[in-house]
Amino acid sequence: MPIGDRHHQNGAVLATLLRSADRARHHARRPVARAPYLWDLAMLVRPEKRETLARRGTAIVIEGFLRSGNTFSVAAFRVANGHDLHVGRHLHGAPHVLRAVRLGLPTVVLVREPGDAVLSYLIRRDSLTPHDAVLEYLDFYRTAWPAREGFVVGPFDRVTGDFGGVIDEVNARFGTSFMRFEHTPENEANAFRLVEDMNRLESGGEVVETHVGRPSGARARRKEELRELLSRPRTAARLREAEALFQRYTDLAAQRAR
Repeated sequence: MPIGDRHHQNGAVLATLLRSADRARHHARRPVARAPYLWDLAMLVRPEKRETLARRGTAIVIEGFLRSGNTFSVAAFRVANGHDLHVGRHLHGAPHVLRAVRLGLPTVVLVREPGDAVLSYLIRRDSLTPHDAVLEYLDFYRTAWPAREGFVVGPFDRVTGDFGGVIDEVNARFGTSFMRFEHTPENEANAFRLVEDMNRLESGGEVVETHVGRPSGARARRKEELRELLSRPRTAARLREAEALFQRYTDLAAQRAR
C-alpha cells in the first residue's frame, strides 16, 4: 500500500475511534445530567466550567440545550448591560437551571424547536446519532420542567427577534432592572461580533462555521442534508415526544405573555 494511502487509512481509523470515544463519554454523562447535586460537583471540579457556573452574586443565568440561541442571548445581554456582571451560561445542563432556581437567581431557559436544534447540534458534534441528540434534548427539558415557576422561558424566535422583551419579562418576574436589548443594526452587529469572539476563544482563535452561534449558510445546507435521518422510526418516535415537550414550554411562555 502506498505511504499516502496508509496515512489516509490510519487517519480514518483514528477519527472513527475518536468519534466512538466521544459518543461513549456522551452516554456515560447522561445520568449525571439528570442528577443535580452530582452535576454541580462535576462542574465545580473543572475550572473552565466553574467559571460560568451559577453562584451567589451571579446576575442572571441564561441556559438551554445547545444551538438554542445561547451565545446570541449572552452577547445581547452583554451589549445592553456591559461585561462586569457575572452571567451563568453555556453549561448546557438542566441541573444548571435547577441550581440557579435554588439560589433564587434570575434565570432564562432557552428553547428551540427540537428538529432544528438537534440538526444544528449534529453538525457541531458529528460523533452522535440523531437518536442520541434527541434523547439529550428530552433529558434537558424534562429535568428542567419541574422548576418552571423559577425561570422565564425564552423561545428561540423571540430570543433572536425580541430579546429586549425577554429581558422585560425577567425584570418583571425577578424585580431586576436590567437594560433591555434593542434590535438595532448597530446592536445586532455588536452582538454578532461578541458571538464570534466567544467562538474564537472556544476554537483556538478562528471562527468555525459549524460551531459559531450565528446564522450560517454552510450550516443551513448541511442541516437539510441531515434532516431525513430524523424520520427513522426510533428517532421519529422520540422526536414526537420532544416536540410535545417543546409545545409545553412555548405554551407556558405564551400564557405568561398574556
